[in-house]
Amino acid sequence: MRAPQPSQKRKITRTGTGSAAKKFILRCVLCGVEIDGFARWFASEQRCPECGSDQADVVYRTAAPKIRNLFNQPPNGLPGMWRYFDILPVNDRKNVVTAGEGLVPIDRWEFLEDYARKRFKIRCRVYAHRQDDNYATGTFKDLSGSIVASVLKENGIKNFVASSTGNTAVAYARYLTAAGISFYAFIPQKTSIMQAAEVGCFGQNVFRVKGDYTLTKEMAMAFARKNKMPLAGGNFDPMRIEAKKTMMLEWLRLLDEFPTVYIQALSGGTGPMAIAKGCRDLAPLGLCGPMPRFILSQSSRCAPMAAAWKEAKKKGFPEGWEKTYPIYRNPQTRIATLAAGFPKTYPVLAPLVRESGGEILAFDEDATPLIARLVAFERSVRIGPAAAIGLGGFFEALKSGAICDGDRVMINIGEGIRRAPEFLVTMFKEKAEVASVEDCRLSDRRGYRADVWNELENTVMNGKKAADDRRGR
Repeated sequence: MRAPQPSQKRKITRTGTGSAAKKFILRCVLCGVEIDGFARWFASEQRCPECGSDQADVVYRTAAPKIRNLFNQPPNGLPGMWRYFDILPVNDRKNVVTAGEGLVPIDRWEFLEDYARKRFKIRCRVYAHRQDDNYATGTFKDLSGSIVASVLKENGIKNFVASSTGNTAVAYARYLTAAGISFYAFIPQKTSIMQAAEVGCFGQNVFRVKGDYTLTKEMAMAFARKNKMPLAGGNFDPMRIEAKKTMMLEWLRLLDEFPTVYIQALSGGTGPMAIAKGCRDLAPLGLCGPMPRFILSQSSRCAPMAAAWKEAKKKGFPEGWEKTYPIYRNPQTRIATLAAGFPKTYPVLAPLVRESGGEILAFDEDATPLIARLVAFERSVRIGPAAAIGLGGFFEALKSGAICDGDRVMINIGEGIRRAPEFLVTMFKEKAEVASVEDCRLSDRRGYRADVWNELENTVMNGKKAADDRRGR
């Protein structure tokens, strides 16, 4: 997101709660106006009261020494990501709504390092940020759920509306219920019935819209306007940006080295925008390295940003390239959480990816069960289909030369299998049914491992099996 020029900065003075101005303000990304807190932001329908932009950065007034101490001192009594309370957008600790989210492992995945070295002669370190282990709903949407519920609680909001492809709605339902806030979730009809049931089990309201995600968002907006309720601000929402920024804070706390590459599955792109924002905040304090290269992976069945990026790159990124992208109506992907066919964030996200030296890639959706089986075998970790798309981006990046010798790669494992239990069935290759013990054969796990890696080589890296399957062989 573009930072405003100093000459553009103007300040709106509004007393609000009084304490907001002491800890943080919001600054409009477009015109630079300073807004004294979220009370004013909500009063302006989550837009700049001057220019109407829906993009605003949270700017903290926390002293630099206090920020540095956040990574060294013991927790402040708040669990999970709220150990960073001094640089999160809530003023009073009593308003924090948390389930300990964000306190998840960052694993070293040597099996991917070995593959990169043996297959491509690339020596790199590979880390997996295990968001599948979040305590509330098992995805990195729990970070947003906690921040949003806490900010709404602090500002006396009693009703909230959001559109979602699934995971965000579930996380919001969980946290808003804990905050005593009524929630109205709008999800596309094709979203898993399990996702809808999980929203509803909290006693919250869920509407399955007869249409794609674009129509779902339009209906949510109309409902919010009709009933004068605040609407979740989408990928530019400053609450979501601040929540996902905490991923980068955990890298600084837990690792001795800052990643040079960040990989995740791409739907809207709040994650990389949040990490970039965190780098802008902390780089002047000498706390982090340069912004990592963003390698973002979309499902081959819904990849409008990857298609736009490929075309722009082929043409040498001509003037205005970031404003040209396809729109997919009713994308046929089976991964509902990635079914965002109208990439409204592309004009902001794509230049950020280019600035970082990164890539936007597509990964074969049909290969996601294989990726998940590989991880389950090598690490005893069960990932969901969206996370498999993200991990698939690692292999696509190796093929395209986007990962270099010496890179430190961070992969966001954004969801676990409990977010998509039906995906587990696709990971399972059933043996023949048996009628007696004589039908049961011994097997060697080493053989299974070789089979999985060989299938990955043929399907993902060479594309032969996938091509044969599509031709009906």
